[in-house]
Amino acid sequence: MRLDGLGDALVCAPLVAALRDAGHALGALLTTRNRDAFAARAFERVHAVERIPWPRHGCEAQSRALALDQIRAADYDVALIVSEEPDAYFIPHEAGIARRIGFVNGFEKPLKTLRFGSLLTRALVRPASRERVREHEAETVFRLAAGLCEETRPTRDAARLRPLLLDAEPEAHGKLVVQLSAKFAHAGLDAAAFAALTRALARDGDEPLVLGDDPEFAADVVARGGCTAQTTLSTARWKDALAGARLVVTPDSGAAHVAGMLGVPCVALLPSEAGAAHDLVRWKPWCGPARTLVAVELAAPFGALLDEFVERVRGEVAALAAPALVS
Repeated sequence: MRLDGLGDALVCAPLVAALRDAGHALGALLTTRNRDAFAARAFERVHAVERIPWPRHGCEAQSRALALDQIRAADYDVALIVSEEPDAYFIPHEAGIARRIGFVNGFEKPLKTLRFGSLLTRALVRPASRERVREHEAETVFRLAAGLCEETRPTRDAARLRPLLLDAEPEAHGKLVVQLSAKFAHAGLDAAAFAALTRALARDGDEPLVLGDDPEFAADVVARGGCTAQTTLSTARWKDALAGARLVVTPDSGAAHVAGMLGVPCVALLPSEAGAAHDLVRWKPWCGPARTLVAVELAAPFGALLDEFVERVRGEVAALAAPALVS
């Protein structure tokens, strides 16, 4: 049960690998946003609900009812509840799944723990606050596998994880990929920053393949930076573009988690915000060679230190692309 974004779903890949290799038949309850995060072969069934837009919680009623009927008909033995969305707890309970394993927050959120703990047959405690996180999200999620497989730690073997994301192994195009995202524009990773970065990488003689998840934001970057960007790729083709890359530069977003699970070298960019150091631990790319940078310079007034930040990224790209490091 993972009713969140694409990157949130992909941190479950090591858990999925371990359960599949232990002989379990798997289904997944995802959303229309992340249902294509995995390859078709990863699950025997995928049920998808339409999430009500954030910050509200819940699912669109018709899609919820359909998914609930499908889950009841599938007669699952165990539900592993990864999401903290309320429906991730309610749906398996309503479906009558006998074993329901999920997370609560203990004394940090006692009322929430009482409410959702009552819907579980086994509750695992995880921190509610970013400051108390001491492990990667993939490690936290993997705790749900206890007693269901013999593996004790999530795999970092990209050869096991790539088939869970890709329907077929794509041809390696070998380009440097830059993923655009407006996710952290409010913190300085805006169109001007991406334009400066793509211009600098192009000047190095390495014309990047630029991918965008927001046509309007991508158009702003193109207008400022003179690059071209692809914004209409399907999820499958987008994953193939990342899988075939020599290296990926991206904000902390779905692209970072795709690259991390595929073993593609990645430079991930985080905004300078409270809790950034903890986000680095929790959400950094999982098994590929990676550098994670916090964009401290961009917090300066009017982006006064943008050039310094771009130089830092260029340096990390060069270091990560070195054969000795990639191997």
